[in-house]
This record gives sequence, C-alpha cells and structure tokens, in this order.
Amino acid sequence: ATATLHAARLASAPGSRRKRHAVTEMSAMFASAPVALKVAAAKPSGARARSARVVTVRGSVAEGAAKTSAAQAGDRQKAVVVGGGVGGLGMASRLAHAGYDVTILEKNEETGGRARSEFFGPDADASGWRFDTGPSLMLLPDRYREQFTAVGKKLEDYMDIERVDPAYRAHFGDHTTLDLLYDTEKMRKQLDDVEFGAGGRYIDWLGRARASLDYGVAAFIERDANSILDFVDLSRVGPLALAVNPLDLLLPQFNQMAKYFKDPRLRALFSYQELYVGLSPYNAPGVFSLLAATELTDGVWYPKGGFDKVRGSLAQLCDEEGVEIRTGATVESILTEPLGEGPSRIAGSKATQVVRGVRLANGDVIEADVVVANPDLPCVWDQMIDKETFPEAKKEAERWEDAEYSCSVIEFNWCLDTQIEKLLHHNVFLSGDYEGSWVRPCVVSDFDAPKQHNFYCHNPVYTDPTCAPEGGSSVMILLPVANINEQARVCKKRGLPVPTEEEMVNAGREAILRRFEEAGHGDLRPHIKHESVTTPSQWRERFNIKHGAVFGLSHGLTQLAAFRPPVRTGIGALDSPECDGLHFVGASTRPGNGVPLVLMGVKVVFEAIMKQHGAGVKAR
Repeated sequence: ATATLHAARLASAPGSRRKRHAVTEMSAMFASAPVALKVAAAKPSGARARSARVVTVRGSVAEGAAKTSAAQAGDRQKAVVVGGGVGGLGMASRLAHAGYDVTILEKNEETGGRARSEFFGPDADASGWRFDTGPSLMLLPDRYREQFTAVGKKLEDYMDIERVDPAYRAHFGDHTTLDLLYDTEKMRKQLDDVEFGAGGRYIDWLGRARASLDYGVAAFIERDANSILDFVDLSRVGPLALAVNPLDLLLPQFNQMAKYFKDPRLRALFSYQELYVGLSPYNAPGVFSLLAATELTDGVWYPKGGFDKVRGSLAQLCDEEGVEIRTGATVESILTEPLGEGPSRIAGSKATQVVRGVRLANGDVIEADVVVANPDLPCVWDQMIDKETFPEAKKEAERWEDAEYSCSVIEFNWCLDTQIEKLLHHNVFLSGDYEGSWVRPCVVSDFDAPKQHNFYCHNPVYTDPTCAPEGGSSVMILLPVANINEQARVCKKRGLPVPTEEEMVNAGREAILRRFEEAGHGDLRPHIKHESVTTPSQWRERFNIKHGAVFGLSHGLTQLAAFRPPVRTGIGALDSPECDGLHFVGASTRPGNGVPLVLMGVKVVFEAIMKQHGAGVKAR
C-alpha cells in the first residue's frame, strides 16, 4: 500500500510523468526495495554550492519489464539522463532494461528533441496540417530496429514504416529534374540520357560507395574510437582500404565526382547530401559517398503518421521499462567532485572528477551513479559543468566555441490549400551555380535575384494524405543559412551589419517562392493559408543547439572518430577531460548526427557503461 501511495504521488507531481507496470500483491510482498521518496538537505560543496533538496527515487525491482538477474538481487544503481531527445530516450530504455533506476530530465514539455511532428493551421486549435519539423527521412531502418530488439521488442509492434519510392526528386537550376531510383537498370538508363556512359560509371561508383558504407560503419561507427592509432589499425581500416582506393576516401568528394561524371547536375545529384554533415563537396572527404549509398541501397523510409511515431515509440519503450520521465525539468548543472588521491575504480580511466548527480533550475538535486548528457555536447561543457569544481571544463568549453559547425536553417512550414503536382515526397532544389551555392547566406543581399539556392522540400502528402486536409498539402522547406557564430564572423569581415532574423526570413521566403515560380510550379503566395517559421536563434534556444547549427559539429577529418568529442586520441594535450560516470550521446558526439547514427552511438556508449559500471545492481 505504501509503495502504491508513493507511486501515485510521483505520477501526479507537476512536470513529472511516471508510468510503471502494476505491482501485484504477491510481487509487492517480495519486493526488496519499495518505492520511497527521501528529502534531505544537501551538503554545501565548493564556492557556488547552495542549499538544495536531494530527491532520490527508488523503484521496486518487481516493477517494469524483466530485468537482469543481477538487478533483481539488490538496490539498483541510479542513472540520470539529461535531455529526452532520441539519444536520451534510446539510452534510458537500454539502461532500465539492464536494471538501472533511470530518470529522464527534459526541459521542454515533450520528449523527442527535434524528432517530432507538429500541427499548424489558420484556426485557433492549429489543426489540419501535420509537419515533421525535425528529421523527415528515415535512413538505415535496421538501426531503428536494433534499438527495439535491444530491450526485447519489435519495431513493427510500435509503428508501420514504408519505403518512399522514388527516394528523391532533384530539381536543377535549369529546371530539369532527375529522380533517385532504386532500380539500377532504370537509373542507368536515366543517367545515360543525360551523359553518355554515365550509367555504367554510376554502377561502378555505387559499388564503391556501398563498400565505404559497409566497411566504414564497421571500422569507425559500430566501434568506438579511443586513439589516433585507430586510423592505422589494419584490423579497422584494412578491409576498407582494400575495397576502395584510400585517395578516393580522403580527397574532397568533388574530386571523386569529377572522376565519374562530367555533367555538373550529376555531380550535384550524388553530393548534395554533404549538407547533412555540415560540409560541402569541396571539403568533405570522399568517404561521405556513403550518404548517397544508403539512400540508394537501403532506401529512404517513412514512418506512417509522421516522425512523431518514432518519438512516441521510443518514449513508450521507456515507459514500459519503468523509466521516470520528467518534462519541464531544466537541468542547471551536472554535479561533479574531484576524484581525490585514490585511483579511479574504472580500469584505464584518466579521470580527475567523478559525477555525483544533477541540480535542477528549481534547486532540486538528484544524486546519480551515472549521468548521460544528451544536449549538444559543446553546450554541456559551456552551460552545465561547474567550472570552479571542474576547472578543465572551462578550457574544453572554449575549445569548441569556434570549432567548425554545420549550417543553420530557416525552416518554413506552409499550410497549402493545393497540391504541387511535380513534387515527390522528398525533393532537393539545387542551384545552377554548383560551387557558389555552397556558400551559406549571411545577409539579405545573398538572396537577391537571380541567385539560386540549395534547399530541401518535404511534401509528405505524396505518400500520406492524412498530413493535410483533402486537396491540401503540408510543405516544409529547409533553407540552409550560416549558423549564428559564422554569420557574425562573416559580416564583420565584410564590414556589414548583422541583419535581423526577420529580414533574413523575408528575403529567404521570397527566394524560395521565386524558385518555385521559375520551376513552373506557379505562384504559391495565395495558397499559403498559414506559415510557421523556425529561425537559427529558435533552434539554439529551444533545443540547446550551439550557434543554432542544426546538424551539430561538422564532420571534417579533424572532427571525426577519435577527434570528435569527447576527444580520445591518446595524446594528453589533445584529449577532452574525463569524469567517471559522465557519458554523452547526441549529434555532436561520436559517431555523428542523424537519428540512425545517434542510435548507433547510444549502443556504443551503453556498452561502455556496462563495462565500466556493470549492470544496474549496486555492489554490496
């Protein structure tokens, strides 16, 4: 009865959502750790310490899905996951399944981070038009499935997915189009019509790009990178180097494209994906051909009903595993303390600090054995680590302040009362200025006619008519622009004032509408019944994204693998500081951005936690 009462109080607490499996009378009799809520005064530590409440939540090991046998033997270790994005949700369900007592602390009112669907419209209830305002392409679906099987579930029991066919339509600057087709023979014929012999060269390129994907993932994504020597470890790079010319992997992708195709439209068709990793074909290593390879071989998929199905399903896994999810819970700081004179209990650790928990903005302190931070990693070092208690954090925050970041985007969500006949589900509009279009717009004049710009257009009504009223469509545009830091730097160099976001939005909107008209889609202005816009500063504030760079840190060679934070090269002067019990997931840590890569990173970090801290049971 006591356990039930306390659980009910927690479930009804403001900003908290706690869903547990019911505890039967028989299981409650044998539960070794009934739910208890303990409130005590925190001991001051350091110059910035202040009085706070320590809230420790213990759940009965009889609750939730089946745990490991070790976890059923005693008190569980406590894990706090800061941020309920894709990485946070994925990590929380895995840890809970392994026996940890897990709490997610999410500052927004919903979990999922940018993985969400939102409704907009002219009516007060904003109903009628549904938009995927974050991720809209489901790539590498087996990586999603792996997240479910890791906790004993099947993705198909939570959502329906279907392959989008064709994968994309590319709209070129001369107003011609090409479709990315899965059928190799049809694709070959289509390319030969553009450039004689291009179809055969495409087949050759695709085979090598697929090898880059298969061997590259095995070498540097499924395995964590912890030393600069990983780049010369033949067990890692040998199979990749044998399958693909190493020069093709390391030289800029533009060089690789020039070997296979003469027509600039074809070069653009197979390299625009660099946008998603914060690069361009001129500075992206050729290995990133793997991005196009996964779209053309694994396919581009769509969760029926929108990407909120992904968010909701990952959150449901957490609920079923007994994770406590607290929304509206802003973490002010991650609490650490010096390790002391004794050595770390973790083999091979070079840590000088050990994590103790987190402090919320309302003053509450939650103690934890493990803290996993999901916000953009540079923001964690800059905003969430007490630099007096953890002096190395200041240098680490400064290190990433002016690192290379991806672009930002202005996102337009248009509620249309019509459908655009020549749009597929996924569309990319590519400029006729192949090289110049990769310079990110910084000022209003960068959008002046007759300039064309690269942008992505999501038109899900092509596949899913439920996303808009009958006869209408939900069109989302991602228009790449300079991130906030880059814009300030470029404007200073050019001797120009930084424009307001409203000015950039208005200029960007007109450039897109002009492009639609030039491409023969007509004047869309009278058909836009409602518009919702997300700007770089809104990305930054809403989702803790450094500089509003929506794809996180860029993925150049000096920010990949062991060089991607937390840096682990084996060279002390280069490496990031370590803190026992503190771990990171998300787009700006290893292996990189995008939902499937974040989920793959979750798996790697989870395995590291199991190795370092063991399953959820506390040692006695």
